[in-house]
Amino acid sequence: MRLTYAEALLWKKSAAQLIADAKAKSAKIPCDPLFGSNPRLSSLVSEIDSIKKRHGLLIERALIFAINKLSHWRADKEKISVAGGKAHLDCLAFNANTGKLYVFECKRGHGAFDGDKIREIDQRLDKVKASIGAHVASKGWRPSSTGTFILSFYGATWKSAYPIHDRHSVSSLFEPCVGRFVVDYMEHLETTTSNAFSSELRDTVDVPVGETIFDLITEDREKPWPDVLFTEDGADFVYAHQNS
Repeated sequence: MRLTYAEALLWKKSAAQLIADAKAKSAKIPCDPLFGSNPRLSSLVSEIDSIKKRHGLLIERALIFAINKLSHWRADKEKISVAGGKAHLDCLAFNANTGKLYVFECKRGHGAFDGDKIREIDQRLDKVKASIGAHVASKGWRPSSTGTFILSFYGATWKSAYPIHDRHSVSSLFEPCVGRFVVDYMEHLETTTSNAFSSELRDTVDVPVGETIFDLITEDREKPWPDVLFTEDGADFVYAHQNS
């Protein structure tokens, strides 16, 4: 999977923007009474909670972006009609060449769900599975096979009627570079977030830097910019395409 340096730079900026948006939003929230003597602590709780909530959306966006970089694949978030109303698809992916159709329910997957939440996920996917045929037919797609999956990014598992993939095994559904891009970007985001708040913690957090391709991307790099090529093992800068 190849992306331009400009695209990689935009993804790197989105990590910083996630933190900046959380700080701006928390500044508008009144100080929680529990932290009246320490307003900054109140803001800190709000900021981190906001980042956690929007982290899941970035996982979805990164997965969709990576799939769309592959030949013949098309992916997006969609809303479909199901029994009793509407359902939101975190990721609907279709390969026009092979006819493979994938439906994803995406979760951060860093902890356990209670029984009600687990049943809710399966019931929603049951409705989606029953309605997805009519939905894709209306788009002119003719899938040869349909897979419905759960992406539990950090690997938490539970008993489900549907296969559960994590950040590593999701690559088995596509080319390995899809998983490599998503993992590399999330590792960069984890480092960026930790660095943003480590100085405010009681004990300094030692965060390693320069572990992913995104840490090597700089805004002031002179053009012509290289492209970034993601493989099963990692990513490298390569000479840009003639038509890039």
